[in-house]
Amino acid sequence: MDFNIKKPLHILALLLISVSFFIIIILPIFSFVGMFPTTQSIEFEQLSESLRLMSEIFILIFQLALVFVLLVLIPVLWYILVNETSIKDSFSRMKLRLQNIDMAFLWGILAAGLIFVVIFAIELLFIGMGHSAEDLSNIPDIQQLFSWPTLFFLVAFQPIGEEIFFRGFLFEKIEGYAGGYIAIFITAFLFGLAHMSYGKIFPVLMPILMGVVLGFIVLKTKNLYSAIVAHIAFNVTSLTLAYLGWSLIEDAALIL
Repeated sequence: MDFNIKKPLHILALLLISVSFFIIIILPIFSFVGMFPTTQSIEFEQLSESLRLMSEIFILIFQLALVFVLLVLIPVLWYILVNETSIKDSFSRMKLRLQNIDMAFLWGILAAGLIFVVIFAIELLFIGMGHSAEDLSNIPDIQQLFSWPTLFFLVAFQPIGEEIFFRGFLFEKIEGYAGGYIAIFITAFLFGLAHMSYGKIFPVLMPILMGVVLGFIVLKTKNLYSAIVAHIAFNVTSLTLAYLGWSLIEDAALIL
């Protein structure tokens, strides 16, 4: 069943999805242009250890709740209220299927490797052009808010919600009207805009590139788990390398 402006439940669903769009995409744009503070402008290092721990726990719980409500619950409510499907059918329409899960997992690992190699090559190119390594990553900004164990948990959990929203819900809706290839590039572009809150251009361009690859494997496999596996594998690998690099720098500082 399609959207009908005359139906109150459909209007409610539209309002809810508008809230998701505003918080996920519009607010980061405002942050990028300086209308709202970015993570770079938040100083947590000045807090005591106990206050930092309390702040970290609160922010983590709030972040996880926000991810679930905006990226998972609201899209499912759209399917229930507008398309009149069950929760199971809602996930099926977003291509969350157990059929051929082994192939989806394989495609996810291959895609993660491809994304990592391409982005690493581009980062080396940018560094060679004189850009700072810190300007090419959002990890230093996130690290201001979370400890390393919390970071690993977050980068492994949040991609599930992001993929359900972008390569699941939005992809399915756009694909139905404009086709799969248009859906790939629109969802990739919106995925990049959602990363504008860091106030850097590189962490916006790279998610767009990543979103294109993830969109292609969803279109190929007809299974959203391929994108979820790829996204989590890329995040965890990138964060692991960042942690190892940070540990080496700390060890070198202690020796000196």
